[in-house]
Amino acid sequence: MKLEKSVIVAIIALVLLAGAASGYYGYEIWKEHQPLKVEKGDFVEFYYIGYFENGSIFDSSFGSGDNITKDTPFDETNYSLTSMKGYIGDTPASKYPEGWDYSSLGRIEGRRVSQIKGLLEGMKGMGEGDEKIIGPIPPEEAYGLPVKKGVNFSSDFMGPNLKFMITDVDPENMTIDFKWMPEIGEKFTVPAYQWGSNTILFPYWLWENATEVISFNETNATLKTTPNELHGITLYPFWENATEASFNDTTITLVTNPKVGSNFTYYGYVYTVENVTDDKINVSVTYGNETHYFEINKTLSFNRTFNVTRIFDDIPQDYLKEDLEANGYTFSSMAGKTVYFKVKLIKIYRV
Repeated sequence: MKLEKSVIVAIIALVLLAGAASGYYGYEIWKEHQPLKVEKGDFVEFYYIGYFENGSIFDSSFGSGDNITKDTPFDETNYSLTSMKGYIGDTPASKYPEGWDYSSLGRIEGRRVSQIKGLLEGMKGMGEGDEKIIGPIPPEEAYGLPVKKGVNFSSDFMGPNLKFMITDVDPENMTIDFKWMPEIGEKFTVPAYQWGSNTILFPYWLWENATEVISFNETNATLKTTPNELHGITLYPFWENATEASFNDTTITLVTNPKVGSNFTYYGYVYTVENVTDDKINVSVTYGNETHYFEINKTLSFNRTFNVTRIFDDIPQDYLKEDLEANGYTFSSMAGKTVYFKVKLIKIYRV
């Protein structure tokens, strides 16, 4: 029987496909039987000796009474060793090995393995029982650079993400002084109500990225807001979309027109709009059997330009700890130091 050419081609393709599939599954079976090597996302248990370039030790798995050097072997029969548990990942783990949780992950001089980039990367590819010297690890990949005068960093501790420079560090009181480093034309959203310890009297924060730096000196900056939304503004949270805006070269004007009869309740007090005139909003406040009345100005006008300080003094370190670490700086006593780790991998956990 003579086969059609198309049938022959199909048979050849099927044979090749079967061979490829067989090879793939064979590789998967082979791979399953290979010793585990540390990969991103694994959990590890290990012994370690952390030391500086001069050989002095700053931390280890050995007991406090053990007299060791950087070359001391991880000998469980002669020494009291405590293993360290770590996660090989730069984002928080979504699940843990049985019996583990976030608190199981130990710290080496205040940092977990996942926070010491050089150690984390150096452990990748290690197998159970392997020993390795990881280093030198520069400060940027270990415990960060020290926070000191002249350091520049970005922070959103006030709301907008702005650039600052450290002007003084007080380790005794655990505070820092710093200065905002504005740029002419820089735009951002003004934080609501507060600029550092100073009160912002008018609602410039109603408009996103509408305030820019127009000038500055050593201590203050002058800002100017150009409203980018004029209609349906919420000046008062209880009267949504009830305010209209207008502006000229010097002034912003807000006019609020809540609906007569509209009301809201706050801590048991019922506020009701009784009347709206050309210049006033008449409001009643009822609590139980008592009713009181007061007025709110319908129109609010304020300058487009205003001044804010560049100087921020005696700010607790904890306020900026995360932002400084994101910029590569830390308050750790280990900051600025080059380190080494001698590591023995005990076990890999893959979940």
